[in-house]
Amino acid sequence: MKSFCLTALAFLAVIAVVGQAPAAESPERTGWKLTFHDDFNGTALDTNKWNPNDPWGRERNHELQAYVKNAFEVQDGILHIKAQKLSANYAGKDRAYTSGMMTTYQKFSQEYGRFEIRCRVPQGKGMWPAFWLLPEPLGWPPEIDVLEILGHEPTKAYMTHHFRDEKKHQSHGGSWVGPDFSAGFHDFAVEWSPQAIVWFVDGTERFRSEQHIPHTKMYMLVNLAVGGDWPGAPNEQTLLPAALDVDYVRAYERMQ
Repeated sequence: MKSFCLTALAFLAVIAVVGQAPAAESPERTGWKLTFHDDFNGTALDTNKWNPNDPWGRERNHELQAYVKNAFEVQDGILHIKAQKLSANYAGKDRAYTSGMMTTYQKFSQEYGRFEIRCRVPQGKGMWPAFWLLPEPLGWPPEIDVLEILGHEPTKAYMTHHFRDEKKHQSHGGSWVGPDFSAGFHDFAVEWSPQAIVWFVDGTERFRSEQHIPHTKMYMLVNLAVGGDWPGAPNEQTLLPAALDVDYVRAYERMQ
């Protein structure tokens, strides 16, 4: 196992490189009205826009992290959501990892529109970054997963939505293998209308669904989970601290 000092130095080196990411493109988008944006140009997470916690406050998918409020760092126009090998109690259990979730619950929600994130994901077994939508007030399903990536396969983006039919929970999704999404910043978005949900990676359509489209207001969530049923637990090759680095999050509604 690498010492904490070495891994911390490695994390700081990554922060230095990530801080040099290209300037964000203009938020103006033809045919769309900007309804939410955060370019993370301040010195801390803007709690007027974000809640630094999971509104459910419970364990999901047998994940291993405790969500803590000090997992967020803003530097040089980039938000870093940090996962660390630290002990904390969460949802009634002592846990060996900490990380962060932020949401716009009760601060911003919208029915239909375009929702996008520009980010760089962490690499390593057990890392599970996501950008997703849930209904307000609290409920599930529906769920729209704009982006999910597993740290041990950082070239593969997953795009899914979850719904309930007359009998049980269902999901419809796809994946796309592209570049190493941990090596640089990339854009991930959905355009959600009454007829379809369309996923884009770096401006190119990669998946669409026309099944059981939700018709309700939804809020945004950005988080970095550690472990769980799908990614599995971190292993000896997983470098911690690690971070999901976010350049911006934006939402739009279609102009009439």
